Amino acid sequence: MSIRKIQVVVLFGLMCGVAPVQAGYWYDSSGNVWRNSTNECWRTGYWTPEMIVVGCDGRVAEVVTPEPMAKPAPPASKSVPVPEPVAITRVDATVNFGFDRADLNSDATAVVDRLLQRATSQGRIKSVKLTGHTDRIGTEGYNLDLSLRRASSVADFLVQSGKVDPQVIEIAGKGETEPLVGCEGIFGAAAINCLAPNRRVDMVLDLF
Repeated sequence: MSIRKIQVVVLFGLMCGVAPVQAGYWYDSSGNVWRNSTNECWRTGYWTPEMIVVGCDGRVAEVVTPEPMAKPAPPASKSVPVPEPVAITRVDATVNFGFDRADLNSDATAVVDRLLQRATSQGRIKSVKLTGHTDRIGTEGYNLDLSLRRASSVADFLVQSGKVDPQVIEIAGKGETEPLVGCEGIFGAAAINCLAPNRRVDMVLDLF
């Protein structure tokens, strides 16, 4: 387009209420691109392909390049501290006896065996303390002797197991002085049953 033709177009556009809002195309007063009789957008003399707008010269939409989505940061690994194993230096258990008995029954030997297994799995046995007890039925002197015989029965079983040196065993008898249950007001056969927890030997094994 020559300079003369551009001047004519500008003059014609101004007369028709058209203004070059953008350098590439002519726009009317409403901001719409002015089109010719074949519905083509009317370019200005400064038009270049980079100036194409939506709706003109084949462009149907703005091309928007989406920004890449940021990848979520991987969760921070949490290091869980592993607790150090706690060394067991003492194990204990209680062996119960029948009424007026100092011998170990099958239940009692099973308790002692389990205690020995637990102790030897943790280390060597340094010392053993066995304390015998009785119920309140009988005289104090008889019950003191019975409590010592009960502790001695457990000591013999430990030595016979071959896992305990007899030199590390200490026995004591408390008689009826340290009951676990009182059973006040109960007598006869009912009292024998009620006082069963008191007929016992408390075992404490210290380990290296």
